[in-house]
Amino acid sequence: MNKANRLRATQVRTLPQQIAASIRESILDGSLGPGDRLPSEEAMAEMYGCSRPTVREALRTLRDDGVLTSARGRGGGYRVAELSPAALGAAVGEVISLSLGMKTLDYGQLFAVRFDLELRSAATAAQVRTDADLGALRATLPDDPAGLPVEAALSADVAFHRALAEASHNPLLIGFAGATATAFRRFSEEVQEVDPPRVLDGTWEVVDAVAAQDPDAAREAMRAHLAYFSRYFGLE
Repeated sequence: MNKANRLRATQVRTLPQQIAASIRESILDGSLGPGDRLPSEEAMAEMYGCSRPTVREALRTLRDDGVLTSARGRGGGYRVAELSPAALGAAVGEVISLSLGMKTLDYGQLFAVRFDLELRSAATAAQVRTDADLGALRATLPDDPAGLPVEAALSADVAFHRALAEASHNPLLIGFAGATATAFRRFSEEVQEVDPPRVLDGTWEVVDAVAAQDPDAAREAMRAHLAYFSRYFGLE
């Protein structure tokens, strides 16, 4: 085969795309930080040697991607967004949800990743939790799950795992745990055959281990709690 035929055509970046990439690089290398205000469109047009509409297109793209925020009036303009675990969770959760809907990802695969994240969340929470975290974690669990319908049991389980991730005080764990829990819950018709009390089996043991600040016990308690869904999805 002629080597020239092996070449893959690549899309050439437009000028707005180049400007957007330049701004992203400035954020990545620390030249721009959260809340920093960008120069005016006029100043940036002069800087990049282009028109203001070209700069505006680049800025709007970054705003739509959540990299920048914009405001009108005095003190307005474009600023670097305060990227947060909530934003991460929402973005990743949406991708996961779409993948589940399009059948490019299945619940077993999602749960396998969530399993590892939850073990780490439990162990980390046991090490760094505060009394307030512990109170929030306990507040998510019903005293008697025996009479709960499926929807209520699944909602309580999602709330429990969210609170546990928050207790880890790790932004990535908070973001990813929130994303997987949200996606898991959004397509709950896939798990309508679960036994509601079993969904919450072992959660109080996790809370006790976190309260005792014992990461090993918290990890094992979480493993036991997740055993029901592990069997449900055929991962054991």
